[in-house]
Amino acid sequence: MTIPEAFTPDYLSAHRETEQQYYREFLKSGEPYRSLARRDFHQSARTGYHYDTQRQPENTPTPGLDLQDDQLYYNTGGSAAAYWADFDLPQPQQEIGALREDLQQWGYCLIREGLSTDQYQRMKQRLEDQAAGERKAGIACWTGTPNAPGESVPRSQFLHSLINKGEQFVGCVEHDPEAVQAGPLIEALLGEIIGRDFLMSSFIAIISNPFNMPQTLHQDQAIAPFQDPRAPFTCNTMFVMDDMGEHNGGTLVVPGSHRLLSQPTSGSPLTTPLPPAINLQADAGTVVIFEGRLLHGTGVNKSDHSRMILVMNSIKPFMRQQELHLLSAAPEILENASAKLAYRLGARPTGLGGIEGAWQGDFLIGQRLAFEQGNYRRVRELSPDSPAEELAADYGYRHSDTGIKLAAAQPEALDAVASRFGNTTPRWRPGAD
Repeated sequence: MTIPEAFTPDYLSAHRETEQQYYREFLKSGEPYRSLARRDFHQSARTGYHYDTQRQPENTPTPGLDLQDDQLYYNTGGSAAAYWADFDLPQPQQEIGALREDLQQWGYCLIREGLSTDQYQRMKQRLEDQAAGERKAGIACWTGTPNAPGESVPRSQFLHSLINKGEQFVGCVEHDPEAVQAGPLIEALLGEIIGRDFLMSSFIAIISNPFNMPQTLHQDQAIAPFQDPRAPFTCNTMFVMDDMGEHNGGTLVVPGSHRLLSQPTSGSPLTTPLPPAINLQADAGTVVIFEGRLLHGTGVNKSDHSRMILVMNSIKPFMRQQELHLLSAAPEILENASAKLAYRLGARPTGLGGIEGAWQGDFLIGQRLAFEQGNYRRVRELSPDSPAEELAADYGYRHSDTGIKLAAAQPEALDAVASRFGNTTPRWRPGAD
């Protein structure tokens, strides 16, 4: 087949003038990370907020770490502490107005006793057992931070898909006060920050073991190259499982960076140095809310004990979720899901993320369970001359909310189709909200 010359790879390669590509500068900017990695620019961050595995310090007591140089971003006890000494940074509290002010000014807030004593103890025990079980089963996920020199895996263990690993975690997604006593308050704050129709993107536990390497500081929403100074489009809920602070590498944050990073707007470099990072300090049972524009990362655990947190990331509904919950969730979790849980897992799309056209508020759990049972039939090539048994086949689409709704209004459907599927009922009904 001969195609016009203007469509050929050779022609396009010869006429690929980079100065005429409209968005090249924006797409290639690498911002804000190019600015964040600048050396000798940010305060108390001589090498930037970037841990470079090729420039690990040598001849130090802890390989890969220099815990004495307070001009490295992960050491927060010297000049960084002095910088922030006179600022009124967020403190644990419970009143929504004060929490709202902390979020607006600093990009994060701390909810005191977000978990009750009983809720905390149950959650901590379940997580410790799960983490030990996954290690013993040889399926532990070692990720999130660089490897220490000479070691094959990082010293940080992640637990994924928590909704499969304990009933309390399902309640956290639903913000049920039986699971997390601050649930209604957390839900209200998330609704104010990113809108009430948010989805749950991921829910993980992170265990930082002694002398883990630090994480490069990052924005969770910077997976998309957009900075909006008006508002974020992701938000995190962090459950503190161990008392944390500078001694055990409490999560590093740069207070106020949510505004400072977004002010230059998308694709633009930073022209003003950022202030130093701090380690969050909070008691076990505290819940931390921090928005997606805030610069943060895992700190260095300088203690003799592991440090654990849980992080639930919530996003606007037009965004792709980090975890594909519709596949990851165990069948019984979906079978017993409330409408709220199904929606937050992405199993009730409203315009995006459907299956075979079922995306306008359809619950997709029936389709997923059919996949599980191996009896989901997809619609393939058809024509008016297709065999009757093929036209009347039990396609999965027939059991979607949309398919069921439209079944009785198909004027050209075969009589066999109308009689068999005209009164189809859903295979799954949502539980109580």
